[in-house]
Amino acid sequence: MKMTLSRLRYKASLNKLGYEELPNGNTIDTNEKLFDFYFGYYKQSLSQSISSNAFDYLKDKVTVTTRHDDRFVTAMSDTNYTITLPNSKTYNVASINPDYEVNGYDTIVLSLVGGSSDTTNDSDSSTTSDSGFNSNGLS
Repeated sequence: MKMTLSRLRYKASLNKLGYEELPNGNTIDTNEKLFDFYFGYYKQSLSQSISSNAFDYLKDKVTVTTRHDDRFVTAMSDTNYTITLPNSKTYNVASINPDYEVNGYDTIVLSLVGGSSDTTNDSDSSTTSDSGFNSNGLS
């Protein structure tokens, strides 16, 4: 994939689920920031979207590209890792196409935490997700 650093103009953070104990003994979930990274939205052509049979799959999904980091690969198999985008919504890594080359770029599909794609209810057939971005990740 041909990329330039100028396309990575948005800032997000990779988080890991943690726990905090309250004075009364209860625990609550917290997101502990591991690091910030720059990313760009990845645009798929219509034929790529159709060929992947992805209209339901892409509901509440955003596709981004960023510099390669092995922690993104780890985050795909561990739902304790989340990514917070500038729209302040939290996502899990649904899939990743890692590029292990020097100066490689990963293409990451993010799934909205608590979004309709995480449940079995398909009552909403809209192609625009709650994140404010369309199924290709562009506003």
